[in-house]
Amino acid sequence: MVRKTRCWLAAVAGLAAVVAVSAACGGPGGGGAVSHGMDPAMTPPSAASLPPADVVVDLAIQNLRYAPSTIAVRAGQTVQINMRNMDGMEHDFQVDGLRVMKMSDAQMSGHHAGASAGMLAMHTVANGSASATFRTDQTGTFEFYCTIAGHRSGGMTGTLTVS
Repeated sequence: MVRKTRCWLAAVAGLAAVVAVSAACGGPGGGGAVSHGMDPAMTPPSAASLPPADVVVDLAIQNLRYAPSTIAVRAGQTVQINMRNMDGMEHDFQVDGLRVMKMSDAQMSGHHAGASAGMLAMHTVANGSASATFRTDQTGTFEFYCTIAGHRSGGMTGTLTVS
């Protein structure tokens, strides 16, 4: 009888743990949405509510190079960068020092999953693509580069000028 009671108690405790985890994660019975640590206030607007981009930049990556390697935009413009990786290895795109208001991130996985809200950064897997739409009022000349080990020193850099 004691053994049967212990088994029953263990089963009830296990079920309670599953229900508690499910509720905490917003699963069935929890009623909430899963946030995965993202601040809902920082969530970019949906694509349907985005203003049309003033400038669209198609950025190709091949042989450890960005093409074009220079990008020029005006402050206050809505800019969409479409990055296409044509290499058989992962690459990314990062701009240090440029504060942006991100409007969309089609691909922020990999190296830049933890990127700050005001940072312009994208990541692609081999032969993949990524896109980001942003706006900035900060002017200046900024280097963009690939953060993958050896890529920046191998020449995978470019210049973004905001006037």
